Amino acid sequence: MLAAAGLAPLNESERAIIAAHLRLLDAWNPAINLTRITAPRDRAVRHLLDALVAVPLIEPLLPAHGAKIADLGSGGGFPGVPLAARLLTAHSDASLELIEATQKKAHFLQTVASASGFGARLRVQAARAEALGHAGGPRYNLVTARAVAPLADLVKLALPILVPGGHLIAWKRSGDSWPAELAAAAGEIGSAAIRVQPLDVPELTGALLVLIKRPERV
Repeated sequence: MLAAAGLAPLNESERAIIAAHLRLLDAWNPAINLTRITAPRDRAVRHLLDALVAVPLIEPLLPAHGAKIADLGSGGGFPGVPLAARLLTAHSDASLELIEATQKKAHFLQTVASASGFGARLRVQAARAEALGHAGGPRYNLVTARAVAPLADLVKLALPILVPGGHLIAWKRSGDSWPAELAAAAGEIGSAAIRVQPLDVPELTGALLVLIKRPERV
């Protein structure tokens, strides 16, 4: 499945991290409703493949050393944990923070992070993105977000925590409401800052990756 999408297969380390994540997801899901996707094939497509298709877009955006990444509204750990499995394995000095405001979900994510073997490079922030922007200012080179908010709202959430020249990547879908959602985001940051990449992956029909760059000066 990954090879058909032009992606490298999981190596042993990546496979172990993702397998541990899924085992914990199965154990915690009945209690705190982390996902409704439970069939193995559906999970492979909608959780794993859907996350990893962004890696070729992400790689050129990362600085050569010390990349700092955040996943907004991580919930059950998607796309953040699969991205961590691939990106933190490939970049030994990169770090990723899973940002989740719901305390029970943040506790689950902390358990996943502790089991990953990444130590302090995979952390959990039990906070709202708005609070992080007010408290710490710009800190991340890249922010990811899937199924969190309309694109214009994501721009407002992500820009305060992105370093100048940093990027937001949002998972979206084409459809009747998409042109209006895109236009609203362009009204926030300008259409020149937005790049929309449709995915040529049969299992992900209609899926879009939206790349938004924070201006060097705001």
